[in-house]
Amino acid sequence: MKNNVLLLAAAVALIGCQSSQAAAKRAPDAGLEGCLGAVRVWNISFKHDMASFMGTSQERMPTLFCQRLADGVRSGRVSYSDINRLQLDQPTEIWMVIKGKPKVTQAPAPRSLKFRNCSGVDGAFQVPISQKCPLSGWAHH
Repeated sequence: MKNNVLLLAAAVALIGCQSSQAAAKRAPDAGLEGCLGAVRVWNISFKHDMASFMGTSQERMPTLFCQRLADGVRSGRVSYSDINRLQLDQPTEIWMVIKGKPKVTQAPAPRSLKFRNCSGVDGAFQVPISQKCPLSGWAHH
């Protein structure tokens, strides 16, 4: 929990200086100094753990950490709700952003010569190629 508090301080320092995504896009480095200042006060073992988690050196970790966090805010992947989830020890996208992983998107269903891919209210499904996709999305049950 203590480590989450340290991470939270850096995130708040960055997001607090960039109160909107629009502001973040206009001045991308506005909150970087606040974030770097928060990272500088982390203890050495937490810095080491974070550098290991991020797959980088301890020397490069503060800048890379704040840059990834800033990019996450700018792209909309990190928001105030992520900060709240972090405080409550709930899952959040912020860990993937810090690690430098791209956003996971669901791959479309594989194509088949015998079936047509359709979208329904509860996800993708297939119908025989001789049929059209139902308009309502409910007809595949």
